[in-house]
Amino acid sequence: MYKNVYNKRGIEPKNIESPFGLDELFFSITDPKGVILTGNDVFQKVAKMEREELIGKPHNVIRHPDMPRVIFKAVWDTIKSGKPFVGYVKNMAKDGSYYWVLAAIYPVRDEEGQIQRYISIRLKPSSSIFELIPTLYKEILQVEIKEGMEEAAAFMQEKLKELGFESYDEFAKKAFFEEIKSREDILASEAMQSCHVDLSNVNEENTEFIDILCNLQTLFYRVNRYFNEIFHKVELFLNLNEELNKKSKFIYELAEDIRLLSLNASIESYKVKKEGVSFSTLSHEMRKNAELSERKIVQMSSLIDDTKRDIEDIGFNILTSKLIIEMITFFIKEIIRNLSNATVTEEKKQEVINNINELFNLLSDYSQKLAQNVYITKSKLRSIFYNIQELNVMINRLDFIHINGLIESAHTKEDGGGFNIIFSQMLKLIEAAKQEIINLETSILSADEENLNVNLITDIAQQKINKIQKDYGEILKAYI
Repeated sequence: MYKNVYNKRGIEPKNIESPFGLDELFFSITDPKGVILTGNDVFQKVAKMEREELIGKPHNVIRHPDMPRVIFKAVWDTIKSGKPFVGYVKNMAKDGSYYWVLAAIYPVRDEEGQIQRYISIRLKPSSSIFELIPTLYKEILQVEIKEGMEEAAAFMQEKLKELGFESYDEFAKKAFFEEIKSREDILASEAMQSCHVDLSNVNEENTEFIDILCNLQTLFYRVNRYFNEIFHKVELFLNLNEELNKKSKFIYELAEDIRLLSLNASIESYKVKKEGVSFSTLSHEMRKNAELSERKIVQMSSLIDDTKRDIEDIGFNILTSKLIIEMITFFIKEIIRNLSNATVTEEKKQEVINNINELFNLLSDYSQKLAQNVYITKSKLRSIFYNIQELNVMINRLDFIHINGLIESAHTKEDGGGFNIIFSQMLKLIEAAKQEIINLETSILSADEENLNVNLITDIAQQKINKIQKDYGEILKAYI
């Protein structure tokens, strides 16, 4: 297996892990072709390569032969389209040891909208969902080697469905949340500290730069508190999305059930004699109600689908903003440590400033997207709520038809034809629909309230990010 095309470096893979801490984050920035432009120290440490062995090289310099090519095809198909990609990757260090990461890769566009570079932030996996990945990738790779990439892609999709995911994108978002949550839970005791540096052994030329970075780090520690608070709302939005998905299916089925009942009622109204006039009126009312309900349900289902996408984006943008903030604070901490121990060239300082600005801009972009998502979703949740109330009126109207139908059935000299069965089915449908509507109303109202809280917190966080970027962006630019 190791002698295939993936291992172009001629390095023998070893079943030894190249270690790095859960608290350590690393990033790299590449050009549109995947050539590495820069990265932080942890990247070099874990890859066990010198800086010159990474910079200017394609990112596949760290590719492990255990990785299926179909995963990298998914990466490039996604990021070339301008969308971020999240996924598990097994990499190989220079000595053949391996290391797993969850990689979040973000395309960065220029003012003309063209993709200019990619920023990839990686963290150490620690969630239960990751435990499935080594075996899954091994199985995918076996299919890929024997049958090709298309078959491997189909196999991967099939396996993800077995795990309860309709698509890779759904799986990736769930994995992203679980990894951030697991990391947060494990590191909870290691609260972020303000910057503390012993300046007694620091070169005088570095003290001013360290002071700037320390202040910047402290400000981001504070901003991170806002995103920690928002982060605890992510699960609520994920749960709401799952419930909306279930309710959307129920509502589609409800429209079909009402239509079939009205059709059966029309047929049965012709089977009874004199009383058929009354039953015909009832069946006409049912059919009219069914048509109105179906139009409302189609409109509501479309709105729910749009809202689900926005809610997914809210969750993703919360996770991304939190990850970028922690990457910035960790990177600054790393740089301060380097400045404390050695003389750093002006060229290196310039690279540090450029990297901080790149991460700044990425954070600003995704925090703004988050604010927009929250604002738009607020309006859509209200629209869903109003549509639910209108649907509830139609269900109550159906309940009224059901009661009249029971009265007519009791008065008829015939056996009521099949109307007794229809009215029995209608009662079950009405009771189920009312309960589902009550549950959905409750969820929407709760989500709307939480959405308002997230909106307020996001606005405050965005204002602080903008101020930091404005104030320190100018200071850093002026420093070199």
